[in-house]
Amino acid sequence: MIELTIDGKTVQARPGTSVLEAALAHGIDIPRLCYHPELSVSGGCRLCLVEVEGRPDPVPSCGLECAAGMVVRTRSPRLAEMRREIIDLFVSDHPLDCVICDKAGSCLLQKYAYEYGVSKTSYQFELSRTLYQDDNPFFLRDHKYCILCSRCVRVCEEIVGASAIEIAGRGFNSHVATPFDGPMIDSTCVFCGNCVQVCPTAALMPVSRRGKGREWEVERVKTICGYCGVGCEIEYAHRDGQILYAQSTPQAPVNGEFLCTKGRFGWDFATHPDRLTTPLIRRDLAYALGLTDEPWRLPDESPLETPASSIAERFVAVDWDTALDVVAGGLAQVVQQHGPDAVMGLSSARCTNEENYLFQKFMRVGVGTNNIDHCARL
Repeated sequence: MIELTIDGKTVQARPGTSVLEAALAHGIDIPRLCYHPELSVSGGCRLCLVEVEGRPDPVPSCGLECAAGMVVRTRSPRLAEMRREIIDLFVSDHPLDCVICDKAGSCLLQKYAYEYGVSKTSYQFELSRTLYQDDNPFFLRDHKYCILCSRCVRVCEEIVGASAIEIAGRGFNSHVATPFDGPMIDSTCVFCGNCVQVCPTAALMPVSRRGKGREWEVERVKTICGYCGVGCEIEYAHRDGQILYAQSTPQAPVNGEFLCTKGRFGWDFATHPDRLTTPLIRRDLAYALGLTDEPWRLPDESPLETPASSIAERFVAVDWDTALDVVAGGLAQVVQQHGPDAVMGLSSARCTNEENYLFQKFMRVGVGTNNIDHCARL
């Protein structure tokens, strides 16, 4: 381990650790915009500048490797003035319309502008990027909010492997672009939305998020994604019973901050009006079990063809214990009358690996049949 001093505090770090990583690991916060712990070092924003004893000029801490005996200062009047100047340059090309911005409250540029007291630019304001692209059903690209931190470019290349976007142009005219500035659908984008997750400003926003409230008005709930057996942690942002968007968190043990397309955008079924929220038993069976006093005859067409408008007429809502008892009794009756091979089990790729293991064990040991299959299509 390497021992160094950061802001008067002696810390230890493994060889190869950057000063920024060592500081964050020991609760010392350093302002940063382009840095992300899962991505390669860019060093483009320069907000993470620190002073190192024995060096004449401040250096970016994200790319500075820890050395034994190093003495680092992350806060000083000189650094504060440099960071204030950097933010001033950012907002000279960035609208400060935070009062109507959906990202207000979770925008890093807004956070640091507030921290360093930059309410307006001291330079001549001019937007270099004015392109607004609403060319896909998943996320919006509003280039006037882009600060060219390249987080989206790096996550697309290094984590997703799609390399659908790149920073094109030079100087004041540079911008994040698809090949030939074409629509996203014509690029190699897989619409996973991980670029949206890592964007520090409102340059990338979920379509479902637009105009649905401020960040401090949103409640959040964590759960496990139900699309496959990997077990990714997912966090839903919701308001008034409506899901606004989905994301992950850095603390997620399986997936970190990253999700696939279905996990991030495929949640509309949760509040769909046709979604079943309680077990249903066919009315003829419910009558035979004494769950209803109304006799009913099964129509000629399959119950699976029942339109949504007729569900209440053909089925009776019951609790889970009742539903499980009915299913267990019916399964046992079939096995007793016709043998275990009269039964087949079909498992689901949306279950966890552990649930699928238990299901096949139940079929093979509990029921006594090897008639089991699994649908891997998601």
